[in-house]
Amino acid sequence: MWLRLSVRLDREIVIELSLQQVTLALRALCPTQGPTYRRCFAVLDGVAPGRIATDDAAAPTWLVVQESFDDGTLFLGGALEPEPVAELIELFRQTIGVTIGLLPDDPLLAVLPPNPDYDGGAIDFEERAPEVALERLVQPPDGLRLARIDAELLPRCAWGPWMITNMETALDHGLGYCLLDGEQVVSEAFAGSNVGGLLEMGTIIHADYRGRGLGTVVCARTILECERLGHRTWWNTALTNVASMGLARKLGYRVERPYRVLAWFQAPDPR
Repeated sequence: MWLRLSVRLDREIVIELSLQQVTLALRALCPTQGPTYRRCFAVLDGVAPGRIATDDAAAPTWLVVQESFDDGTLFLGGALEPEPVAELIELFRQTIGVTIGLLPDDPLLAVLPPNPDYDGGAIDFEERAPEVALERLVQPPDGLRLARIDAELLPRCAWGPWMITNMETALDHGLGYCLLDGEQVVSEAFAGSNVGGLLEMGTIIHADYRGRGLGTVVCARTILECERLGHRTWWNTALTNVASMGLARKLGYRVERPYRVLAWFQAPDPR
């Protein structure tokens, strides 16, 4: 889809691209470090849902990529100025909120509009320590059954699953395990999308089953399978989510990278 907007750029045009229009020149503008940067490549690869925009498909000078789920994380790359960035944020927040992760002294701060709706923090966990043995953590409690998420279980998982473009290809780009009480999925973990052999972990536990360590079981089993296949995993959560941070540390993630989060909430419907 091509989306033409009157924004204050030299060419006064923003081009929204389809996946087929993503070139090596565009990929070169994608951030290669910083908060959750691998999600940007997952969108460009078409394995995570999102939107892609630039000023010139053939010779781009900037790139904007937004995830179309959760909090609408926005990735900015290339040469951008404050006024067009403000307009791009206003555009993208029409359909979902806009969230931007920032490192200390991040140069992006100079081009972002003031007064976001939210100013908080999150953290990436990486580099799981191999000496933290996970085998001892994968024994399911009595009465629950541990199973790998397959095509039959996938539609019954709460996240259906985590950060994947569509259900038909989900298991091609990630993997996960769940715990079942009878036929009900009560806890699940999913690792994906796969970006260069690195998969992001996500987990959710049914409200009636929390506080029993079920997240530990499904996450440990999922990570073990990823590592058996030669993949590595990473973890992201808000700094306010003490339980999630504690679980990441229990699972052996030893590199912690906290960062600032600014957000502009979804614009109200004008109707």
